[in-house]
Amino acid sequence: MSKSTPGAATGHLSALDGLRGAMAYWVLMGHAFWHSGMVKIPILSSPKYAVQGFMLLSGFLMTWHYVRREAQEPWTDWKTWTSFYIRRYFRISPLYYLLLIPSYLMLPLYRIWRYPGSHDAGMLTPVSWEHVLTHLSFAFGLSPQFHASMPIPDWSISLEMQFYLVFPFLMLLVLRFGWTAVSVVCAGIWFVANLPQLGYAARFEQPAPLCLSLIWFAIGMVWAGEYARKGAIPAKSLIVGFMLLLLTWDLHGILLGSGIGFVLFTSAQVPVLGVVASKLRILLSGRIAVFMANASYSIYLIHLLILRPVAFVINSRLPFSENIKGLMILLVTTVLSYGMAVLLHPIEELGISVGRKLAKRLRAPKAMGALNLAAETATE
Repeated sequence: MSKSTPGAATGHLSALDGLRGAMAYWVLMGHAFWHSGMVKIPILSSPKYAVQGFMLLSGFLMTWHYVRREAQEPWTDWKTWTSFYIRRYFRISPLYYLLLIPSYLMLPLYRIWRYPGSHDAGMLTPVSWEHVLTHLSFAFGLSPQFHASMPIPDWSISLEMQFYLVFPFLMLLVLRFGWTAVSVVCAGIWFVANLPQLGYAARFEQPAPLCLSLIWFAIGMVWAGEYARKGAIPAKSLIVGFMLLLLTWDLHGILLGSGIGFVLFTSAQVPVLGVVASKLRILLSGRIAVFMANASYSIYLIHLLILRPVAFVINSRLPFSENIKGLMILLVTTVLSYGMAVLLHPIEELGISVGRKLAKRLRAPKAMGALNLAAETATE
């Protein structure tokens, strides 16, 4: 496996920019298919695979950075855990909380704008204090009643926060038992939780509880663990990840995960395939890819707020064929969503900046913190 994957030496795998951006647009495109009568294109009209890709990439990136920061942030230090939670909370919550405002205020209209047969029956759930508090605390993903009750696809935001909550514990298990053992445990939890006989998964419209989706995070984690240390992935880690993929028993998901692995790990020296992988990495690292990556979180959260009214107007008012109306919905939603993402990006940047500063202050030695405080006071 390659040591020449772009970014492996610097700590930034640049091809992940394009992958993140592509997954976000895939979700938008899939929902455009859902909210129109367009002829469905296999895989592309199923945004669930893009979300699975996000989970894999999230597990990979969290592990990548956690391993590379280990010298400065030991896994057994409570400050490491607290810093991690602070950074992730401020990365996710500012934009999410902002978009909850129009989601709640316009919920009655979004119920009217639902496309017949769409997978959002949970939006009919009455709003209550319990509804609001579970969303503010990100606990709604654990509730069959509330996990998919908003016009934004926030069930996966709760899922992501659940993963962040348990991630330091998983890394401690890795420290004690190793990557393979932890991968087996994660796979076992996922397998049992999804057993039809148990009936737990059937209670949820989306796999919002972490136990129903844990295997995808585990694949990313096991692939990133040794790779982050060595700049090359050991064959054992690669095989374990692919075994977890096969366990999902979903051909499209297996192909998606294999494609991500191909892009990340195929050496440029491998005949033919190495050239293809290198070209893909270059494509996924360009300016457009970086722009789409920077916009990915905003796009994911906001696109349905735009798509639903756009689809309602176009489907009900314009006398075109279903395919033409579907393409119009996709085009208008794409333009408006990326335009809004540009406007919302400063909010994301502010949250990231605040999280970093708070985490850095937490880890600063007390003496240095006192000196900084004295200096700040003297300049006021």
